[in-house]
Amino acid sequence: MRCRTFAVAVLAAAARDTAAAEGSFGGFQGPSLRGSALNQTSVAALSSLSPSGALVAPYSLSKRFDFSQPPEAEFDIEVHSDEFLTHSCSNYTNDGRTVRTENNKLHLRVDSLCEGGGCMNSGRVMSKESFKYGLFTFSAKVPKCNHVWPALWLLPQDVNGEGNYGRWPCSGEIDVLETVHDQSFGTFNLVAGYGSSGGCWPNAEMQCNKCQPEYCTSTTMDWRDDKDRYFVEETNCDAEHPSWEEHLFVLNWEENELTTWIDPILSYDAAGRLVSVEPKRHADGTRTLPSWRSYLRQSTPKWLAVEDFMSKCFPEGAGQDAPFDDGFKIVLNIAVGGYGGAPCTWGSSTCSTTCGKAVGSELILSDISVWNKVI
Repeated sequence: MRCRTFAVAVLAAAARDTAAAEGSFGGFQGPSLRGSALNQTSVAALSSLSPSGALVAPYSLSKRFDFSQPPEAEFDIEVHSDEFLTHSCSNYTNDGRTVRTENNKLHLRVDSLCEGGGCMNSGRVMSKESFKYGLFTFSAKVPKCNHVWPALWLLPQDVNGEGNYGRWPCSGEIDVLETVHDQSFGTFNLVAGYGSSGGCWPNAEMQCNKCQPEYCTSTTMDWRDDKDRYFVEETNCDAEHPSWEEHLFVLNWEENELTTWIDPILSYDAAGRLVSVEPKRHADGTRTLPSWRSYLRQSTPKWLAVEDFMSKCFPEGAGQDAPFDDGFKIVLNIAVGGYGGAPCTWGSSTCSTTCGKAVGSELILSDISVWNKVI
């Protein structure tokens, strides 16, 4: 989703960083040429998916989050504001109302306005356990409208995205779902980056500074096209607290490839192993957005853009798929406003006026499970 200061927010800033991150920097050849050199036959040979987006492989259940216990059993409940992160109206608290478990479900809630009306008390959690590779399933009812910005995502170690390669964005971010306001779609994004002398090439040089204090962001999100989007559900904003129906969001993360599906068909064998993921087919066949998206490292310029940084600054520690070769934790939250073009931001009276009806919005999860590939 987002971490550290993302000046305008990823939905608007991606275009600027995208163009900069794809060139050469610090005297190194631009990695975009390597990514674009692959033809469709080469890409198909490298991918673990069929051309239709199906995954066929055995996975055994590694962890199912226990929502019968208080949320603190599985998650660290974060307490901080979004003022210097995404500038949303959200003030993340641990008061028993913004994050709770009830009837074997996990609830995150935009619970109330802050005193003065310049922010909203909301929920954000990070899993205690870290994961590296695997298949992740999220059964979630996602709030919509009123300028909410809910997300299901993964981040290394802590709120600063601190990992083996430094702070965010150097150590990466995986966004399974981001959606804002009345959008009918979700976005699936990868975020990486490299340390710099201040900004992106050609205006800055690469530096081995672990993204402190300066960096360049390289993200697959680009507001100019829809290549990161997948259709979820038409949004109806007429309800008091609008939301999508419960949907199944699935992430498969393996070396060199990450894929997300919405409401796929999952098949199991007699031993209870998950053996296939089949993409959902749109009933009317007229949707312009698909029900799945995938990023293969060798054909994703934004991922390849950090390759030289990793090989120069971490010659013995970085795998070829860095930064996505490290342990990540699951993060869930509801931001309000703060995204590019949002009518409300941290500290503004618009948090309580324009976006005030977001109070009462809930992100509800009935299941989070993690599966490991059987080798």
